[in-house]
Amino acid sequence: MNVVGWGILLGMARVVAAQAAEVPDHLTGDEWVAAHSKAAADEFSEWKTTGKESESFQNHAVRGNRADLIERVLSGDRLAESEIRADVPPASCDVTVRNLTPAVFEGSGQMPSCETVWRRITKDRFEVWTPQEGKLFDAGGKQVAQAKVRRTDGWGRQWYGAFLTDGSWVTTDLDDRDDRLTMFSAHGKRQWSIKGGTLIPQQKNDDSYPSLPLIAWARAARDGKSWVVAVGSEFGRGWVKITPDGKRREISCPWMECLPQQLGPRGMYTAKLGMSDDGALSINRNEPSHGVEVGWPTYDFPALKSVRIPNGEKFGILPDAWAVFIESNVNRQDPTLEDRQLERVWLFNTKGEFQHWVKGRKVGASWVSGGLWVRLPDNSCVRVDKGFAVGAHRVFTTPDHSPLVPVEIHDDIGLGLFLIHNQLAVGTWKDKR
Repeated sequence: MNVVGWGILLGMARVVAAQAAEVPDHLTGDEWVAAHSKAAADEFSEWKTTGKESESFQNHAVRGNRADLIERVLSGDRLAESEIRADVPPASCDVTVRNLTPAVFEGSGQMPSCETVWRRITKDRFEVWTPQEGKLFDAGGKQVAQAKVRRTDGWGRQWYGAFLTDGSWVTTDLDDRDDRLTMFSAHGKRQWSIKGGTLIPQQKNDDSYPSLPLIAWARAARDGKSWVVAVGSEFGRGWVKITPDGKRREISCPWMECLPQQLGPRGMYTAKLGMSDDGALSINRNEPSHGVEVGWPTYDFPALKSVRIPNGEKFGILPDAWAVFIESNVNRQDPTLEDRQLERVWLFNTKGEFQHWVKGRKVGASWVSGGLWVRLPDNSCVRVDKGFAVGAHRVFTTPDHSPLVPVEIHDDIGLGLFLIHNQLAVGTWKDKR
């Protein structure tokens, strides 16, 4: 079994190990929730007195829907003191829009849910994909290649396609469930197709869950000259690195093969693994597929330290592994004003010890400072640097001062993605430091 499989299983063991403490069996519905809520409140009071969290507190809080108490215990009951705020007005950055692409996000109602995806693949190349089209941009926001994908009943398995810097690209699912990696030249000519089962055969002596030979995802390696490809459903079969001539080899850690800070967590929706850029530190996210603990995931740090984040979502390890971030209540890319007030970024050290939090969502890791860019509810962005201090506060606008909604920020090259109504804009700027 690969490293993702082992990490996922270890985390799942912790999820299923906890059981709810005693609550009268005859209670149902709102009474059952209220009883757990009261038990959690009582145990919270005990924690305030003794400083020791009872073994049943988490279970009562989950079943009593007491996210507020979990967050207070998580922070050592210092939420107000630990919040990071922008203490200076934002500096303005005038953005030149270089390209527009229709934006489709989760919750749009489109079936299947074909969200627009984007990736920075090398220091000076960036790509945007829909199931039917891919665009490749340079660091100045100029479009340097385009792919038109002719599919039958397939849709690209949520990653759709992946360029190399020369404009050649790969995709899968041209036909629904074709389980093939197919390469095209920069001019759109089909070069080859390789079955997932050929890339990584299912091992007969492998005791892991049988994995279908899907092409789970692919993206360019950090040199832009080869692809990193994940093969297999569920826990997966593994990863290969493949060049345009079809030569390939299996690899053990895709995070080290891809551009730093760009791959992010990988795995199933119930269990994901994230690793530091050097592959030395790993974090597991685990959540049941059904039942009362859906929406109450746990994040497992080294030394068996585990934290629970209500409605926890994406997470990652910042450059040089100086901190770990976890987002919560972050779903749609175009949330309502009310939903924006609930967005959080929780910050921990690598031991899993809580440090600070920010109201907003992550929009990028800074290659300038090693910090984290967070979009605040008012659409301005702060950069949280080492030491958890605000190192920059920016607002992004068009030259006529119309506000933009940042989606992803790359401050080292002055390039980002922004929402303009229902379109995704690639834009560039020169920072006025």
